Amino acid sequence: MFQYLNSMFQYLNAGLQYNILPEYRLLSKSHLLSDNILRFCVIVFMTLGLSSCEKVIDVKLNTSASKLVIEGTITDQAVQQVITLSESVPYTNSNTYPAVTGATVTVTDDNNHSWLFTETKPGTYTSSSLKGETGRTYNMNVNANNSTYNASSTMQPLVHLDSLSIKVITFGGDDFKAVEVHYKDPSAVVNQYRWVLKVNGVQIKVVYADNDRLSNGNDVTNVLFYSDDDNEKLKAGDTVDVEMQCIDKNVFNYWFTLSQQSQNGPGGGVTPGNPPSNINNSALGYFSAHTTETKRIVVQ
Repeated sequence: MFQYLNSMFQYLNAGLQYNILPEYRLLSKSHLLSDNILRFCVIVFMTLGLSSCEKVIDVKLNTSASKLVIEGTITDQAVQQVITLSESVPYTNSNTYPAVTGATVTVTDDNNHSWLFTETKPGTYTSSSLKGETGRTYNMNVNANNSTYNASSTMQPLVHLDSLSIKVITFGGDDFKAVEVHYKDPSAVVNQYRWVLKVNGVQIKVVYADNDRLSNGNDVTNVLFYSDDDNEKLKAGDTVDVEMQCIDKNVFNYWFTLSQQSQNGPGGGVTPGNPPSNINNSALGYFSAHTTETKRIVVQ
């Protein structure tokens, strides 16, 4: 491109100097200045025109094979315990994940108890007879598509969710409301937490996870900033449910990594990736045995 511009410059320069009729040889200084400006403008416009040329590049993206996705929870509540199995899909596909059916799912504890989960709907396996106990380690075994997957999780002591409140925050001249959770962190043990926020019965997709690295033994107030797909704000009359889970370290690493990615990428400098799973054999997802407590507040 530079050789082309140079040749054009020489051509224009020659034309302005020599291809002038004799009767216009005697030019005033103003006319010479006009010629120089014209020559400069022509070169600039040619340069911009060439630099604006774009080449369309067809990027061929590789797609990886589908992987098993396991989402399993065991709680200390007398409720139905649920483990769901699905398959991953390429990110270019719609967010519809095929259910994995016909699997064998069992959970055992460190006291030689065993529970066989029943497939109650495609890809969903449940047990109503299992109620988790603090301090017990639970082992999940999944046999699906001729492969076996294992994970373990230890149920942490319950830390009580003392109360909820609504905080009004002013930002950029605009007011919005957020939920505050209040609890007392025990100093004797390391604690990790996850919060699940529901507004009017609909779970918010934002991931909330924290530990007591900076708050061990303190009275803690955490703000759960509200965000949904429609950018709606919390408003008076909304019913907010907050579930506080006390989770083990491996499960915390999963949720905390996911929370960091959802806050900073894409466009924030962090390349999205699969968070570290506590399930072996390259499965995606998590298996969490945790204590839990839920409280409700109505926004005023």
